[in-house]
Amino acid sequence: MNETIKSAFSQLRSNKLRTFLTMLGMFIGIGAVIIILSVGEGVKAYFNDQFSEMGKGTIEINTTVYMEENMITQEDLEVLRQMPEVKTTMNYHDGYFGTTKDYKKNTKDAMVFGIPYNIGEVQPFKVIEGRMISEVDEGLRSNVMVVDTNFSRVVYNRTNSKYVLGKTVEINISGEPQSFEIIGVIKSQIPSFVPVDQIPVFCYMPFSTVDRMLGHGDGRSYDSIIVIDDAYDANDYTYSIQRILEKRHGKKDIYKVSTLTEQVDQINNIINTLNIFVSLVAAVSLLVGGIGIMNIMFVTVKERTREIGIRKALGATDKQILSQFLIEALILTVIGGIIGLLIGYIGGLLIASLITVTAKMTLGMVIFSVGTSSAIGLIFGVYPAYKAAKLDPIEALRFE
Repeated sequence: MNETIKSAFSQLRSNKLRTFLTMLGMFIGIGAVIIILSVGEGVKAYFNDQFSEMGKGTIEINTTVYMEENMITQEDLEVLRQMPEVKTTMNYHDGYFGTTKDYKKNTKDAMVFGIPYNIGEVQPFKVIEGRMISEVDEGLRSNVMVVDTNFSRVVYNRTNSKYVLGKTVEINISGEPQSFEIIGVIKSQIPSFVPVDQIPVFCYMPFSTVDRMLGHGDGRSYDSIIVIDDAYDANDYTYSIQRILEKRHGKKDIYKVSTLTEQVDQINNIINTLNIFVSLVAAVSLLVGGIGIMNIMFVTVKERTREIGIRKALGATDKQILSQFLIEALILTVIGGIIGLLIGYIGGLLIASLITVTAKMTLGMVIFSVGTSSAIGLIFGVYPAYKAAKLDPIEALRFE
């Protein structure tokens, strides 16, 4: 066996250009798949880290029928707060579209969030400059807001977030523009790979202020947050919360109650589906590479026909000839798979760095690379090796 392996390496070294071109399909195929998988795992880790900051006990409540009588009220939250497992509850307004003007006087979409002063119990915002919304701001329904680090660049064309502190910005959310003072800047929660120039700027205002702007004025909300104590599994309480709201409002199937873990699972499933689809597309190059390996092995068999005849005349068995050419194909593809793995991981690191996530290499990716390349070597190398083993030694010796 050792002699067979040495012979295989010797044959590959004697035709370096052919060997490289044969492996090229493996480099591209394995490399492309590993890039996709490693970056995909990095993006999944990014979102999981973002959601983990909010805690596994977070439950979001939304109404699917936007009518006054269906809106979640402070009284609803008071009732839910009586559940022994509930740690806290709060109303919030989730992402209403408004408009503002940028430094070029162009209209820029603004995403307005109405958040309670105690939002930090659920989602710890990282304050870069200034301060967060206070209980006083909410009590007075003050026209103040907190923006993220992208705001100063997009609206004012300034990279320094401190520049916007104290600035008065006009926001139109309900058809009537109102002025708001910027009291704080938080770290952006938008992934860096998202082009911020193409999306709305984010503005965080007191819940009561947005409530007033929307014409509610009584603490009603389409959206609410409930935090279950860490000692309990939030998933066990979604149905109970939904039934309480349906009973209080006399409506069925109009409230969506979901835990944070469910939302994380949905995002992970989407990313996994995309990874599978794109990997299947990239796998076409592996098929092409396998066909190339088969063709090269046929050429090799033809070139070495006389050698095969001499070996068989000296007593080499069909099994020995078969194993010789099969090992050559296997070595060719395994080396190609390992190099493709390294190329893919390096490429994944480079692409991930551009979108400021960290590429993740898993044991499954290594097994996939080596396993797939080995399988291709065996599948596409068997027939040429079989043809070599079945050559008639007399006819082979006559071959010129």
